[in-house]
Amino acid sequence: MAIEQKASAPAQATPQRLRRFDPVEMMATMRDEMARLWPEWSWPPRLLAERPGAWLPRVDVYEQDHALVVKAELPGVKKEDIAISLDQGDLVIRGERQTEQKVEEKDYYRMERSHGSFYRRLPLPFAVQPEQIQARCTDGVLEVRIPAPAEAQHQPQKIPIA
Repeated sequence: MAIEQKASAPAQATPQRLRRFDPVEMMATMRDEMARLWPEWSWPPRLLAERPGAWLPRVDVYEQDHALVVKAELPGVKKEDIAISLDQGDLVIRGERQTEQKVEEKDYYRMERSHGSFYRRLPLPFAVQPEQIQARCTDGVLEVRIPAPAEAQHQPQKIPIA
């Protein structure tokens, strides 16, 4: 990705003034300086998915039939290479996509497919027991179904007095 460089205006002597601290302006200045120093990098920094050896599968999360459904795109990943767990109320999906064959980087014309490990941590909106979770992987799509807890009763309950 080519980064356009702005032609700078000739330096003019201007009196220094006190300015209010603006973190957004500071971040924009830092972004511009990073792009100037390392033009081959895309800015903002690449996502984890674009770094060598790691990638980030795309995930859809929705409710259906009183269950939370998580679908993750995992093309080329064997189900033996996927691990699903509950950790502090979060659903954790991790695994690894293996390379099909070793090809030297110098022999590539274009390299877009990612290989290596992946990790997704998704907070769940309710508490759940691991044995209630159902998961299956079909045609490169992992589907995890998490049943929603039963609705709390909203009708008043009579309490006997002893």
